Amino acid sequence: MSSSDHTRYSLLQRAHDTDDEEAWKQFVLHYRRFIAFILRQIGVRENDVEDLTQQILLNLTQKLSTYDRSRSSFRTWLGHVIRNAAKMHFRRQSSRPVEVYETHSDFLINGILQESDVDRLISTEWEDYIATQALDRVRQTFKGKAVDVFEMGLEGLSAPEIAEQTGLTVPSVYKLRTRVKRKLFLEVRALTEELEG
Repeated sequence: MSSSDHTRYSLLQRAHDTDDEEAWKQFVLHYRRFIAFILRQIGVRENDVEDLTQQILLNLTQKLSTYDRSRSSFRTWLGHVIRNAAKMHFRRQSSRPVEVYETHSDFLINGILQESDVDRLISTEWEDYIATQALDRVRQTFKGKAVDVFEMGLEGLSAPEIAEQTGLTVPSVYKLRTRVKRKLFLEVRALTEELEG
């Protein structure tokens, strides 16, 4: 496979290949933190998060070959896998009479996981996760004040305010923000393609 083919071949597609150990490491690297974050948000106790994350990653390994892109996006499918694992976890916890499982999660009402709320959380957090990963990549691309200028704009500072704080000219601020914004857009698109297949 040529290097250009390799870059177009998504991580998701590569992870299907059980012999591609590097793809699986990258897959785990990208998804472990996201899965653990979602589990914490829906009320899984901290001492159960790592075990349940491992279980979900194992489920993904076993079920990845059944994922059908024509039926749903990978994000939707991943959400389904996370939600089902969490539901089973909460059921097991509620069947233990010795240990009372308490959570203040808005996602659990009378011990029942509210699926639509979890789906919304996963969708929102996935978009944030992709944007954060893309911005990390962008930071590695630019030197100097470019990313700082862009982030100051995100915080609501005007171009003249940014220019004053950084010692740049207003046209330079506009130019840097535009360059970073364009690169960020490309990175979000590339990451989405890479991680969602």
